[in-house]
Amino acid sequence: MTGVPPPGLEAFHHRIDSGILTAARAARPDDWPARDTTALTTADILTLLDPVLDVADRTNATTAGMSKALDAAARGFDGHRDRLLTVLLSPGHVLSLIPPVLDTARPPTPPEVWRWMCWITEAAVRHLRTGNDLSLRLLHPLADRLHFLVLSEPLRHRGDAAWYPPGAVRHPLDAVYGTGSWHVLTDTCAHARRAWLSRLNTYQSHPFLAQAPADRIETELLLLLLTNPGQPAAPSRPLSTSWKPLTDDPPATTEDLAVRADIVAGHLLPRFRLIQVARLARPGHPPRHDHLRLAVLAAATTAVGLACRGAFTPGAWFMQAAVAAATAYALLGIGAVWHGTGWSAQWLLRFPAAAMLGLFALVSLPPDWWSAPHPRWAWAPAALAAAAFGYLVVEVRNHGVGRGPALRRAAGVFAAGAVHAFLLSLIVLVVVADTYTQARPDDAGPNTLSLHGLWHHTTGAAWQTLALATAWSLAVGVFSQILWDDRPITASLAHLTWRDGG
Repeated sequence: MTGVPPPGLEAFHHRIDSGILTAARAARPDDWPARDTTALTTADILTLLDPVLDVADRTNATTAGMSKALDAAARGFDGHRDRLLTVLLSPGHVLSLIPPVLDTARPPTPPEVWRWMCWITEAAVRHLRTGNDLSLRLLHPLADRLHFLVLSEPLRHRGDAAWYPPGAVRHPLDAVYGTGSWHVLTDTCAHARRAWLSRLNTYQSHPFLAQAPADRIETELLLLLLTNPGQPAAPSRPLSTSWKPLTDDPPATTEDLAVRADIVAGHLLPRFRLIQVARLARPGHPPRHDHLRLAVLAAATTAVGLACRGAFTPGAWFMQAAVAAATAYALLGIGAVWHGTGWSAQWLLRFPAAAMLGLFALVSLPPDWWSAPHPRWAWAPAALAAAAFGYLVVEVRNHGVGRGPALRRAAGVFAAGAVHAFLLSLIVLVVVADTYTQARPDDAGPNTLSLHGLWHHTTGAAWQTLALATAWSLAVGVFSQILWDDRPITASLAHLTWRDGG
């Protein structure tokens, strides 16, 4: 971290000065803090922003006039490569220099300090966009990052009186790009978010981003979606780029939803961030308690509980368990139809689709696998489960996730896939298979159970059969991913997208 955060801007200082910047600074000389102190001083800030301040002080500063002033400020970086590096690689230091520069008889408010930081960032971004220095092309991703983080900061404080007190007149937030330019700010922020997301979508092609640890990349991604991710002291909400004033709490815009869908499909699901995907899938505004999700989980839990009871108590427990499993999928289908892809993404629906293919193949085999299993039958499901888990670990590691998180996240995906495989095994073997397959071996003795009778007797054969079917269909579901076209096993159950690169 660089510089001392101004009062009220501690979280902002942390956001702009952490994340991937820690890794980016590793390429700088060891004395970079001293270099930054020399490269940009309070006097330099006043000189840099002199064209902007001249226009901003006018009562009716136009957007066009402010744009010309910002272009003039951008030329203040000509011949000052070190100054540009300081702004992009040490923004915390720049932020700490602003309060002493402000000519106020009282401590400056967070919006007043933020507005100056916004102007400095805008000037740096415009300098890079209009310049012809190819040696600076590596800095473009860092400029897009800072541009978005700075512009989005007020939007992270909706309802916060410190940022927009009731009855405020000529507030700094309304005068960044000219008088009454709040709508320009929110629109520019939305475009900046897209630009930064496009860099993260190809981060392995950018040296400053490619060397960042996976958790830092994920932090940057979550900042595109949430107001304050990873900070328990301040609950995080979905980030909205709506033009509505900060006193309102507007729902997500179409652009917000599109960005969320891109990040979920392109980053969170491939990295097995199932908990975060489930949080983003909550419907409504503000996100409310998802009763349908609870109903699906309750039906699935009931199915497992009834199946466990059927292993020890005679009766139609397995049939009831199959009905509960079918109910879970019926509720899941209702939710997918009602809430759409955002809600259904959390359920990993490619697992049951692929597992069903495994069950089709399994029930077509001779019935010896369930009527007369090998004495050491338990080795088979254990081997299949171990292979499936190992595949998931390797896949998520190859997606750039660290060793510890890879094991934890792979375990979560494995558990979700195992539940799908178990529920489908219940439905297919208890309800469907007896109708389409040979229910009793040709050489069966008088005491040999039929497939139908297997589910009504207190023998270990029922759970033995379920274990074999579950492991088989789970392994088929996992390894069938090699047949998909560049999609992770956690991808949503869709074949086409209508987005760039989709």
